Amino acid sequence: MSKSHEKSIVNPEPLRDFVAEEVICIPFDPPSRFLQKAIKKRASKEKNIGFGYLYHLKNKIVLYQSLGAPSVVLSLERLIVSGAKKIILLGFCGSLNPKFKIMNVVSISKAFSEEGTSKHYFPRKRIFYPSLPLKNRIEAALYDSKLPFLKGSLVSTDAPYRETRSWLKQKQKTRINLVDMEASAVFAIAKFYAIQAAALTIISDELWSSAWNQKFLRTELEEKMKKYFIPFIKELD
Repeated sequence: MSKSHEKSIVNPEPLRDFVAEEVICIPFDPPSRFLQKAIKKRASKEKNIGFGYLYHLKNKIVLYQSLGAPSVVLSLERLIVSGAKKIILLGFCGSLNPKFKIMNVVSISKAFSEEGTSKHYFPRKRIFYPSLPLKNRIEAALYDSKLPFLKGSLVSTDAPYRETRSWLKQKQKTRINLVDMEASAVFAIAKFYAIQAAALTIISDELWSSAWNQKFLRTELEEKMKKYFIPFIKELD
């Protein structure tokens, strides 16, 4: 047994009232709380678990506002021990590449870890991939709905306020397109427990010019969430 798979002294407790095989993970919601309003309309119950909120829908659980790798993994540990087998991350990211524009939607094909959580699951691994069946399912749903999207790689960080010019140049040299705070850790925990995970992200801000350009308050962002995210929340309801 490798050290990473050694049994932990501290173990998560199951959430007996929040049991479903599919989890929709939404780490961040813009100030309008557009997504939370849509989720609450469909939720049969709600629970604050300290590192985020859980909403029980008919055939899935929504993990809401569990921001950053440590929080999302703490929450997912409890959902996995409660029976979760699939994790769809619906998130927001920043662009490091001028070919990736604000309001573009991206299916994540590879995630580089600069967060501090995934190394506790895989000490020697820094690149994580989505589960192909779940990634294909997400992309097929977009194709069927005639919704355009890109495919790209990202880096997950714990420290967005340390995205310096030298950091940016290094990421551009290694052809990393995007940055977020959760995807690599979500992919890592899914790999650790041999379950599925995939991520669909909306580009909400740009860093590629060495200046920060963000559009979290644009009405267009709500339109993107309505078209791209809400169908996955409603799916199977």
